[in-house]
Amino acid sequence: MKNIAVLVYDLTVEYNIVVVDGIIDYLRDKNDVHVIISTINAPHNEAFQYDYQYWTALELIKSENVDAVIVVSNSFCHDMTCEELAKAFECLMPKPVISISNPLDLPTNHYTCISCEDAYDEIVGHLIEKHNRKKIAFMSAALTHSPESEGRENAFRAAMKKHGLEINEDWIFAGNFTPRSAYDCIKGKYKSREEVPFDAILCANDYMAAGVESIFAELEVNVPDDVCVFGFDDAEVAVTCIPNLSTISQKVAQTGYDAAELAYKLLCGEDVPKVVKTQAYPLYRQSCGCMDLKLKSYGYYDNGGGYHDRDTMVMTELDLFGNGLNDMATIYHVLNMTDSVTSMNEYFKTVVTNLKVVHIHMLAICVYDEAIELSPSDDFVMPDKAKLLMLIDENRDLAENYYGEGGIEFNPHKKILPDGFEDLYRGNYYLLPIFLQGTNYGYLVCRLPTNKYPIYTIFLKILVNSFVHSFVYSVKEAEHAKLAEKNQTLNFQSKTDELTQLFNRRGFMEYGQQLIDIATISDDKGCVFFCDLDGLKTMNDTWGHEIGDLAIKTEAMVLRAAFRDSDMVGRLSGDEFGVVAPRFPMYKVDDLRKRLAILNEQFSKDAKLPFTLSISIGPVEFDSKNSDLHELLKEADKNLYEEKKIKHAQRDGQKK
Repeated sequence: MKNIAVLVYDLTVEYNIVVVDGIIDYLRDKNDVHVIISTINAPHNEAFQYDYQYWTALELIKSENVDAVIVVSNSFCHDMTCEELAKAFECLMPKPVISISNPLDLPTNHYTCISCEDAYDEIVGHLIEKHNRKKIAFMSAALTHSPESEGRENAFRAAMKKHGLEINEDWIFAGNFTPRSAYDCIKGKYKSREEVPFDAILCANDYMAAGVESIFAELEVNVPDDVCVFGFDDAEVAVTCIPNLSTISQKVAQTGYDAAELAYKLLCGEDVPKVVKTQAYPLYRQSCGCMDLKLKSYGYYDNGGGYHDRDTMVMTELDLFGNGLNDMATIYHVLNMTDSVTSMNEYFKTVVTNLKVVHIHMLAICVYDEAIELSPSDDFVMPDKAKLLMLIDENRDLAENYYGEGGIEFNPHKKILPDGFEDLYRGNYYLLPIFLQGTNYGYLVCRLPTNKYPIYTIFLKILVNSFVHSFVYSVKEAEHAKLAEKNQTLNFQSKTDELTQLFNRRGFMEYGQQLIDIATISDDKGCVFFCDLDGLKTMNDTWGHEIGDLAIKTEAMVLRAAFRDSDMVGRLSGDEFGVVAPRFPMYKVDDLRKRLAILNEQFSKDAKLPFTLSISIGPVEFDSKNSDLHELLKEADKNLYEEKKIKHAQRDGQKK
């Protein structure tokens, strides 16, 4: 089995999605290939907070069981030069590295690219001969400093020179591939239709052409009567613009297809060329005047005048938002995972259910031996140990939660998963780092069922964030459980109540404060309870102190049963108890009262008491700003007093 990794800046951009579709299209019928897709962004990137964490996936791509790497190199060029990119990917040697659009200075590099010189030559000639336009401007993407922008501008200049047209440097505008940049360029220079001096403008991509059309509409410049407009890429925006765009098709998917063919043949031991070039070609529509503005068509005319329906084009139609309402409903459903923080066991159950909803049939979650704090300036050093915590694979009928066993340990430098990909169903896999803000925990691997990458990017980010919260919660729970165990083995003579075996006041105040401090360090909230056993004096007077002591012991057992093992219960004095309960929400206090009433009835019967116990509680919430146990108990005592008053009033009413 061959494992081919695909590295791309992100998968929310149409160009990148179409390129990856082309890669997958070539490898679709190859039964001996796994495709491993990873969005790695750029190293030390501070443009978007914490996006630099995605670059950590590169360390996994270095793994010994990745055989070749395809890099969508131009997707990185707004953050890195080709030289910087090549330097960053030196670590992949000696694997074959196939780059798309731009060559990389690496010994094992082969690449695919688009040649647009002939397309620009044909368009300039077309504008002169068909539309009598000779005052031609150019909207570059010079602000990106990318090879694509430079190549397209050079091709434009060469075409103008070939056709004997003078280039007016004032008509060469600098954008950045976005509609807004083109809009602002034109708006900043011209205030009315009469001020626009050129009669045609070629744009370095369709998005900037859309921006040009937008500002022209505001200036009342008619397209194409006053100015012909051309784009580049034949993106979806080309056919949704009004008027729709004449443009250049660069066969985006074909570049991915060719890159996949190079990678596969190299792994099969075949000789392949260093570079594979694809010729771009012009498409003529409404914005240059070749198609009637009243005609609603997604088709185009070629340079010979032949009409083509865009729907029949191979590997160019992209439906990012087909059945979009269903996609949004799915995301809304998955967002329920974030409603609460659960243990790892509960998280696992939720994930198994949600994977079926989104039709992901395989998911593996791996964590490093220790979480890694990473700042934008840090170089990521991947640990030698990782643990597989969860594996869900419908094809093998597996749904395994290894968290309770400590996970399955392996070396991620050798294999991305403990068994590599050898036992996995042939398919397209997605590799995503698991991080929350500056802390990196590990990564996940899943098999994607469709090419709706933007939707799955959102879902997987929700899944990752929910995992981190559950993972951290479970680790803290384990620490709290250890603390509880430690508390039970402390010096019972000095800090334990002899009658109930709970902490006495001294022990409760000391270790209760520690438990609050641990919780607030993690920004957790919780509750402190002041509890008072109802009617102890009556019990002693009526049935004697022996029954009174039994009542106190039984109530201590009730409180231990009502709260969690990680909570702390203490006896403060004769009939008074205290409880510290981290992460206990105030809105559940009424439920607690009901539970205490049920337990009091049950335990009273079990102890054969001649009455049913009851207890009054006074709750107060703690947080990082209100965390002093002494003060909290004072507040809780006031709330307890209010509850006692209510109970006394109820009893007095019943007597009347």
